Amino acid sequence: MGRKKHEEHENHERWIIPYADMVTLLFAFFVVLYAMSQADVEKVKIVSESVSDAFIGHKKGGDKSKQIDILGVRGSPPTSRRFVMKKNLTNEEIIDDIRESLEVEGFDVIYQEEASPIQMKIDERGVVISISAGYLFAQNSTEIPAELYPIIQVITDIIKDTGKFVLVEGHTDNLPVAGTKFFDNWDLSALRATAMAKLIIEEFGLNAKLITASGYAEFKPVASNDTEKGRAQNRRVDVVMLNASRPEDLLEDAQVPGAENIQ
Repeated sequence: MGRKKHEEHENHERWIIPYADMVTLLFAFFVVLYAMSQADVEKVKIVSESVSDAFIGHKKGGDKSKQIDILGVRGSPPTSRRFVMKKNLTNEEIIDDIRESLEVEGFDVIYQEEASPIQMKIDERGVVISISAGYLFAQNSTEIPAELYPIIQVITDIIKDTGKFVLVEGHTDNLPVAGTKFFDNWDLSALRATAMAKLIIEEFGLNAKLITASGYAEFKPVASNDTEKGRAQNRRVDVVMLNASRPEDLLEDAQVPGAENIQ
């Protein structure tokens, strides 16, 4: 009698290989999406290259030593604002973005009431962000405390995203500053505006060509100096995001002091 042909067994685990490939691809996809929501353009580019290298091989001549912290552990804490911001936002959208970003950072209570230390409005020049000097500075001081840096960073990030020109204006009340290291309110207002401008440039990287600082002493009040409440409102630093985003636009804007000197 001939031998019985050996019966082959069907492999019921063949599905594991394509399933594992699919799970790996999905994982890579969601890592890239997460990185895009948290990082800048350069970081996303590096992540994409890393994922491509993992699946199709490292490109010849590439730099394998380049590493990225996908979860954002190093560097500044990420915010949840949208990854790419439009350059042509309306002034209303800019204010909405500032409010949204402040809420993400936990500072939502500071602009919700009339007496809050941050007030935002739109005038003929653009978006005006008024920050109370009593909130920014100690009495007769020009130093901004580090715990307020996240607020300034939120504002600076949106300025950089929109490419707007910026005026930083210092204001005081009408009470004299006799007995302090400052000669008068002109000194105090100008130095506070300069302190804010230098922080925005040196700490948060705004192009210095986009920003101008000036002091107005007590001569541009927003409230009466006859009451303490009014004087407190007048002591402020205004960060004005101008409607202009090109030098030639500034030359046509009569609301911008010294615009004819901007190159």
